[in-house]
Amino acid sequence: MSTASPADTWAELVTVGLLGTDRRDPPELPDGPIADLVADALCPTPQGRLLASVSAMVVARRCGVLPLSPRPPLMPPDDDPRPMLPVVAARRWHSLVANWPTLEPEWLAAASAHGWRPPPDVLVDMLRRHRRSPHVAASIVVFGGSLAPWLIDHQPDLAPFNARQDAPQPRVLPVPAELEPLLGGPPDDIATAVVSGLAAGHYKWSHRAVLLNTVARVARTSLPALIDALEAGRDRVEAHGHLSGEPGSPLSLWESLIELAAIRRDMLDELETTR
Repeated sequence: MSTASPADTWAELVTVGLLGTDRRDPPELPDGPIADLVADALCPTPQGRLLASVSAMVVARRCGVLPLSPRPPLMPPDDDPRPMLPVVAARRWHSLVANWPTLEPEWLAAASAHGWRPPPDVLVDMLRRHRRSPHVAASIVVFGGSLAPWLIDHQPDLAPFNARQDAPQPRVLPVPAELEPLLGGPPDDIATAVVSGLAAGHYKWSHRAVLLNTVARVARTSLPALIDALEAGRDRVEAHGHLSGEPGSPLSLWESLIELAAIRRDMLDELETTR
């Protein structure tokens, strides 16, 4: 029998396992129960002795590991009495930031105003997304309630850069000058102005960005009339043979405006869901 230490024996077993028993025989095991166990296994071949030795040593090594002392339980964040954001509204946020980020500021403002509590996954993604936007990050921390500082304390990488708690400064989206006075006016006025401008060719694909801004800024009460008018105009475009939905086509421009208006309407409806 060998007088080598268990550590040296294990190192030798690893070496034999890497080289193969054709090149080196398994080492003799130190005197004791491990050697007796392997001897009782009656493994006549080098391969069998190696497997039996490794198995016995693994069991011995694991039995010799002492458990760590128990860690103190993680203190939860302070209670937040606000109701959890509806699942459909949480999914909407993920969709907005991927496809229509221009609506995210309004989503955040509406969710906060209606007293919703963000689920942890949404809050983590929001903090990470706006780390470099101090004013937006400050609004997100307020929206997150007691969970936000708790998360930042346990995951410092979520902390905003140079975050300040002063009032956020919303970015004003530019719109065509002739439509600016109509944003908060009667619903039919803005709907008529947008649709007539599109139908007359006054607004083309190059105006898409400012027209989308118009849809994003128009009074919420104007959205139903605007959607109806845009859908009717889209149908007329299709009737005249402009069927292409490729970017830059008349139909694609109409479709973009309808999609944004409908998403904005649905987004605000979801955040007003009765608790």
